[in-house]
Amino acid sequence: MTAEFPENRRFKRVPLTLLVKGRCLETLFRRHLFQGKTRDVSYEGLCIKVDSSNGFKVGQKVKIKTRLYPGDFFLKALGRVCWIQGLHDPEWPVNMGVKLTNMRCYGLWVERIENKIILS
Repeated sequence: MTAEFPENRRFKRVPLTLLVKGRCLETLFRRHLFQGKTRDVSYEGLCIKVDSSNGFKVGQKVKIKTRLYPGDFFLKALGRVCWIQGLHDPEWPVNMGVKLTNMRCYGLWVERIENKIILS
């Protein structure tokens, strides 16, 4: 039996694979590092297929960085974990939804998403 959930997203998500590095911000001396790949993105968030399941909690603040294009500079952002979903793949055990709360160069992020929407 499958659960049906209403669509509550404010913005359309587009499939886009970007490499992401980040860390969960807990305390000054305890920071869980992670890396992964985006599965999809929107104007205000992203779904990250994460390489580890340790230390993630809904509501937790995260700091991430990614490149929009290979060889480009890093876009850095702060976000909040909105949901976590376990996977059956031991190499990629978790999907994590992150809502962006602050991002340098946000205009570039929006431009890339809009280009992807136009092409899809």
